[in-house]
Amino acid sequence: MLKDEEICKIVKQEGTLAAEKLVERANENGGYDNITAIVIR
Repeated sequence: MLKDEEICKIVKQEGTLAAEKLVERANENGGYDNITAIVIR
């Protein structure tokens, strides 16, 4: 639900909140099913 560029931008800007923000944005973009995000730094 997100383009690679948007994922990179969110991960760089959001730090420890990145996974939460990624799921939030995927839902805003019309997430069709369960959405899971794991960010490993």
